[in-house]
Amino acid sequence: MRKLYSCIYLLLVSIILLSCGQDTRVRSKIPPVPFQTDSIQNASALEALMGAIRSNPSVAENYYKRAVVFHRMGELKRALDDINRADKLKQNTGKYMYLKALILRDQGAISDAFRAAQTAEILNIETPELYLLLGDLYQREKDYLMSKRYIAKALEISPKEGEAFYYLGTLAARRGDTATAIVQMNQAIRLKPSLQVAYFTLPHILSNRNLYDSALVINRKGLKYFPKNPDLYVARGQIFSKINGLDSAMKSFEKAFNLDEERVELLTNSAEIYRKRKYYTKALQYYQKVLDAKPELKRIRYSMALIYEEMKAFTKAEEYLKEEVKENPDDTEVIMALNRVASRLNSLSNIGPVREMLPVPVPTKRKITSPSNSRRKVSVVQDEQPKRDTARVRVQIIAPKRRINLNIDSTRRLKF
Repeated sequence: MRKLYSCIYLLLVSIILLSCGQDTRVRSKIPPVPFQTDSIQNASALEALMGAIRSNPSVAENYYKRAVVFHRMGELKRALDDINRADKLKQNTGKYMYLKALILRDQGAISDAFRAAQTAEILNIETPELYLLLGDLYQREKDYLMSKRYIAKALEISPKEGEAFYYLGTLAARRGDTATAIVQMNQAIRLKPSLQVAYFTLPHILSNRNLYDSALVINRKGLKYFPKNPDLYVARGQIFSKINGLDSAMKSFEKAFNLDEERVELLTNSAEIYRKRKYYTKALQYYQKVLDAKPELKRIRYSMALIYEEMKAFTKAEEYLKEEVKENPDDTEVIMALNRVASRLNSLSNIGPVREMLPVPVPTKRKITSPSNSRRKVSVVQDEQPKRDTARVRVQIIAPKRRINLNIDSTRRLKF
């Protein structure tokens, strides 16, 4: 009997201890962190960094971190101001020069971006992202050999770097080899399905090859990863417009506008569809909404003038074209349209002053010279060579990930 009581006692103790252990584990669990959007994360980061800068304005790292956030938000001027302040407080820091190069590249200051990127390389920033940035800058200057070398360096460090294959694709596209560009872009998406920029570039290349079904497939993949990106819906609508799928195009444009109603300029896509269908009144209503919200946008008045010209309302078309010429006096296409409308009005009216034709400006070739370095000087004249392919692309920003040591050309010198 005593053995029976002992067994029951041990059983009860075991059950109590087990329940206590489970309760302790439940209480020790960390509650899941609620999902935060990029805008909320950026706002929180900015608030913390601004507080840190107010308490100690002499710490370069805080300005660098805030520049990263501003750059991620697309506020390039504020990002550049911060990174310049960080560089002033702590000179010759490689990661500062790398970020500065990215910002300058995004602003279109290619020569300054070159100098910053080369300085970052001298300061032993040996990441694949830096080499890809240099590869992109050389592509923009049409120095394809140097571009390929830097992309190869990036692949030596990280053979499965999706961005590297993306840049190889842009290199092939710029050289007119769109077949290779399509293969490389597909490889980039396979290695890194979250590479957002590829879902814009690859459908653009495929569309220029009239491979519209393939372009829509890639666009659909992009929407699976980025379902709230209005630009992907705009790109989808543009593909449908090219194959006269106007109803599907309109739905895509409306979806884009519903996702970002502050971007009133998206309504111009719908206006263009109404114009193609000759629903001129509806098209003019859409264009007028855009003009009222953002009168600084170029060519809205020009688009409205073309509709009035199709409606044979030449006086109204002339009015809008004159306003557009006043805002953009060097726009050859607008001046030619104004002369065309003036000629029609002169032929229709025998009374009143004769409208004079405006001189059409002749576009001049612009010479751009890349920054000098110890190895070579590259001089590029834009528009000198015929374009071999319409599928030329712009490359977005690649964020740094890691540092790996490689031998760097030590013949370059720093400016102190």
